[in-house]
Amino acid sequence: MASAMAAFTASGLAAAVPLQSRARRCRNATAVCSSSASATAASFSARRPCRRAAAATAAARSPSVTFVDVVDEAVDDAGAAQKPFQAGMPDVTVFGVSHLTNSFEAAEHILRTKPRSVVVETALCKEHAAERGTAFNFAQIFAAIHVGGQTDADESLKFITRVAHQLRLEAHPLETSPFWENMKTQLPAEPLVYAAAFAVDARLVFGDRPKETTYRRLVSCPTLAELDQTFGNQSARNYRLLLPDGHPEAVLRPPAPGDAFETVCIAERDDILAHTIREEAARDGAPGAVVAVMGADHVAGVERKLSEMVASGGDGGAGEAELAALLQAPETAADDLGVRLAITQRLLGLRCTESLVADANAALDADLSALVGDDIIAFNATSEIYGSARMLLACVEDSALLDAVIGGVHRSDFGEVLAPMRDVRPSRGGRGWSQDALAWLRTAAGVDLSVLQGDGAGGK
Repeated sequence: MASAMAAFTASGLAAAVPLQSRARRCRNATAVCSSSASATAASFSARRPCRRAAAATAAARSPSVTFVDVVDEAVDDAGAAQKPFQAGMPDVTVFGVSHLTNSFEAAEHILRTKPRSVVVETALCKEHAAERGTAFNFAQIFAAIHVGGQTDADESLKFITRVAHQLRLEAHPLETSPFWENMKTQLPAEPLVYAAAFAVDARLVFGDRPKETTYRRLVSCPTLAELDQTFGNQSARNYRLLLPDGHPEAVLRPPAPGDAFETVCIAERDDILAHTIREEAARDGAPGAVVAVMGADHVAGVERKLSEMVASGGDGGAGEAELAALLQAPETAADDLGVRLAITQRLLGLRCTESLVADANAALDADLSALVGDDIIAFNATSEIYGSARMLLACVEDSALLDAVIGGVHRSDFGEVLAPMRDVRPSRGGRGWSQDALAWLRTAAGVDLSVLQGDGAGGK
């Protein structure tokens, strides 16, 4: 643990080397790919579990992930049955899964209960993620790809339809078939859910908004100060995650009011997911229940929204106008765009998996490419500062936590040393960067070795 802490703190001391640390509190699940499915299954393997670890990587225009914030204790393997919205509406069961592990309980529930609809937070492929409510039907997709010869289908879609087709040929009950027993040890939770839904002819419904909309809202909807404060909140949370279990400062705090990530990436999408689930439950069609599968972070919020809808007789939640607004990507903020983009990238690196960071970088590439003049300078400078371990430490406002992180005993003055980093933070009146802060960061990271070699006069 001490070595991980040292790497987390020290890896950003060189100005051109941003911090990269991957800390995960994971259950003891293991993902193993067999030769028959390893090539395609590998595309899902970025979400497999690992121990806490830390490493550094070279800076780039699209910085790589710096920390993966996952607390799997929130995963709901058993699923939670919801009260019906109105009399006669189908049952709804909500599962919370980790995007990093290969848990199979939600998929096996689908195989056993054969629901009419499965609503998912994470889309199967790009076409599925085009807009909220996009529904895939196995028979139509399988016929188009494997009978009609469609050649431009996404590889993940072709793979899942092959898995589902093979599963459909197995002896019932499907959840005890040898093929299923094999596949559930190889794939993460969500691909298993896709295959299970196709195997029982359930509608596979994308319940979220496109990721690009979320990323663009995160850049432009908060004020610059709110975006910076959110970065600081996440940095402090990550240090708590790095502390050993049982340490008094390792206790995670509730999200701070006004946290931009919690608002845009969690709460808004909770509303959207709840509305999609409600719409599927109200849809006329074949009998059967509705199963919703989402990341564990969304379960509490979605269940709260669903309860509000039940209490209001089936409505509740965001109104139609509010929902429409949540589904729209705003115009890119014109003020301090370079700083906004840099802080957003670094924030996502502190919170999300590598695949999500790559998605965000792709979604924001047009804005990055459009930067000119001072905005380019601001982006590069802000990215360098916010990618440094000294800025991460400067964001820790809790003195007890800072002492725990740097190994002090309530008497360290290192917080004062970090003043040049704190002073540039927009939440403290700064603009995200300054030439003085850059110079300090680059020189403070250096080590003067001349004292070890003598001064050439009396030092020999």
